[in-house]
Amino acid sequence: MRTSLFLCLLALAGCQSAPQPVAPVSPPVAAPAPIPERADPAVRQRRHIEALIAQNEALGSRVRELEAQPKPVTASAPPSPVQASAMVPTAPLPEPVNEPALMPNAEGLLDLTAVRIGDEANPFAVRTLPPESVREIALRVGGIVRGPSPCALINGRPVQAGDRIESLDVVRIEPAAVLLRHGAELLRLPLTEKPVRLRLPL
Repeated sequence: MRTSLFLCLLALAGCQSAPQPVAPVSPPVAAPAPIPERADPAVRQRRHIEALIAQNEALGSRVRELEAQPKPVTASAPPSPVQASAMVPTAPLPEPVNEPALMPNAEGLLDLTAVRIGDEANPFAVRTLPPESVREIALRVGGIVRGPSPCALINGRPVQAGDRIESLDVVRIEPAAVLLRHGAELLRLPLTEKPVRLRLPL
């Protein structure tokens, strides 16, 4: 019985092959992770350029198709007549008329208080009114607007011919002056930076 048991063990042992030397297993080397395209600016820029080129070519072909199509012939409507009321002719300002009008002196003063005396011996003799019967105002022509109805800006107020300012009547607006009337006297106020001082009788 011992012999048979020994033979069985021997048979089993003989059936097994000698143990093979086991090679050391090295840990697996991790492959480099692929760089995502979003992180690579060169790849992203190349893709963007390619997309722009494709879009440009598609647009160019569409434009060529539209240009090749025959255009429909439509009867053009006759030009609508322009109403006469829509066109307002620009009337130039009247040229200054050589009327005898008083002008301010070099100091910007226009004095109407000097009264002529009918003295035959000296026709140029003048006398002035007393101060209590004289008032002084300052008028400045700040701008003149040309047009069919010219107007001027006097002391910041727009005036036209026929208006009244400081007891003076606006007679006419010229290209570079405003003609005013005080009684029988005509006054020409030029377009200046400084105001004109007027001395008027009360």
